[in-house]
Amino acid sequence: MVSLIFLMHLKDVRQPNIILITLDALRPDHLGCYGYKRNTSPNIDKIAKEGLIFTQAIAQSSHTAPSNASLITSTYPNIHGVKDWGYQFSPAVSKILPVILKEHGYRTAFISDQLAMPLLKGFEKGFDTFNTIKTSTYGPIAARRQIMDITDWAIDWIKNNRRKKFFLWVYYINPHGPYTPPYPYNKIFIGDPYYSSQKRVPISGDRDFQSPIGYIPRYLSYGNITEADFYISQYDGEIRQTDDQIGRLLQVLKAQGLEKNTIIIVNSDHGEAMGEHNRYFCHANSLYDELIKIPLIIKWKEKIPPGLKNNAQVRIIDIMPTILDILSIGKPDSMQGTSFMPLLSGRKCSLPEFAYSEFWERKSVRTPEWKLIYDEEIKRYELYNLKNDPAELKDLSGSEKAQFGFLREKLDEYNGDSASGKNISPPLSRDEKDRLRSIGYAQ
Repeated sequence: MVSLIFLMHLKDVRQPNIILITLDALRPDHLGCYGYKRNTSPNIDKIAKEGLIFTQAIAQSSHTAPSNASLITSTYPNIHGVKDWGYQFSPAVSKILPVILKEHGYRTAFISDQLAMPLLKGFEKGFDTFNTIKTSTYGPIAARRQIMDITDWAIDWIKNNRRKKFFLWVYYINPHGPYTPPYPYNKIFIGDPYYSSQKRVPISGDRDFQSPIGYIPRYLSYGNITEADFYISQYDGEIRQTDDQIGRLLQVLKAQGLEKNTIIIVNSDHGEAMGEHNRYFCHANSLYDELIKIPLIIKWKEKIPPGLKNNAQVRIIDIMPTILDILSIGKPDSMQGTSFMPLLSGRKCSLPEFAYSEFWERKSVRTPEWKLIYDEEIKRYELYNLKNDPAELKDLSGSEKAQFGFLREKLDEYNGDSASGKNISPPLSRDEKDRLRSIGYAQ
């Protein structure tokens, strides 16, 4: 048991550097540190081995825009009001994370090849540096150059700010579709012991529809290839490619003498369907666990004991208050998340029982054992016992009346707390729509 003195010392340390590394659409169960058999993530696995890994981290949406809005504001989607690209934060949000850190003397940067991120209005506030790819083409050559550029930008920024305290958010679009890893990443997992040619899935005829049920989305198809495992191998190849770039960042931190007092956080905004519920290589269409369960790994070599694993349910909205707690910075009134700082030292702490997630008309409330999903458009509820049915295949809404009633009441409370009913998205330009369409978002 870690002593109370250790925990007090943890809180006494102010002003560590913070590097947040986000991989878009990354499933935790495709990382070695979460039990995946393929060697997709040796550098991320090293971070996990030297720090703390959460096995039950839940995103507040299955879509990039509202999920990242929840992270940076520590509010649920019904409060921050971001439903899709083009939205801006609701007036109910008081301050976002980079603004707060900048006010407390931090140099701040957001560096990304996720070309849609600038379409989240107000997201750039508080960043001294906001470097993103504005336009992109897809294919192996472009994929290699883009990810190298992003990492090069981040490395240069670290070197230029090494004598200051800093917050750097490096956001990789990989492994978001279309899956286009360059050689050798496009070949590394084809034909390995985990590859099968047996399962084939038809390709959708609708180019603009990202998530057709029972089909491979047209926008990420490779000619007439219908082998499901081929696309999984390319998804895994993108993870390995990005992991190698993370390895470059780790090397620079060590060479610059920054490793000891830099907090590294690895996460994703949401997951990706790989055939569950008859959905293939897509997201932003449901709230099943394959889409809202995310990796969350934290390393702070100076203060977090190595090799910790925690099964507590934490939420993406809890990352911001934890950072502020570590830095002894006061929290904005609008913040809804809870600091899990005691868990960083291996201690227990009281966390909220419920995690809410949302995507347009779909809402869910999740506990470590149960989940209730409601689709407002078709007026349908689904109830799952996650302990006995982690794949969410057996709907118990008609049989578990007490549990259904309890969670329905909690979901009604969430819906009743909405502060964003009039937060309307301004129209997107043709260029912005084309940008979204290139990564599979229907417009």
